[in-house]
Amino acid sequence: MCGGGQRREVARQKEKQAAADREARRKQEELDRLARQRVAVAQQQQARSRALQVQQSQQIAAQQAEAAQLRQQQADRLAGIEAEAAASTAAAEKSKAESMAAGEAVASSLGVLSQAGQTQGRTASVSKRNVKGRSSRQTTASLNIGATSSGSGSGSNLSI
Repeated sequence: MCGGGQRREVARQKEKQAAADREARRKQEELDRLARQRVAVAQQQQARSRALQVQQSQQIAAQQAEAAQLRQQQADRLAGIEAEAAASTAAAEKSKAESMAAGEAVASSLGVLSQAGQTQGRTASVSKRNVKGRSSRQTTASLNIGATSSGSGSGSNLSI
């Protein structure tokens, strides 16, 4: 019986070893499945990260392009405003110069016109004061209005 008990013991040991091997294989398969899952998740995360980086790069490029366009629009507007201001200033200065020239022309014309009619005749000469007497000074020439057309004492002594 010793031989039979030993065989049973060996069979039990083999059965135990086979069960332990099956359990080890099951655990290894579970570990392999988890490892494959982790690798798949890591690959998905890397792909997502790359996609986000590409998207971020595209957004940065779009924002930079928009910023450059806005800067150009601002520069164009500023140049337009400056040109309008310069044109307005030039027009105002031209208008001022024209007004000044017109004013000077009017003043000059008025000066010429005011001097044109100022041909005043000679005035009557005044005698010296009589020292002996207490008489006041008197004119020495007589005035005959309208008697002759030229000479001293002719015409009215009026300035209009």
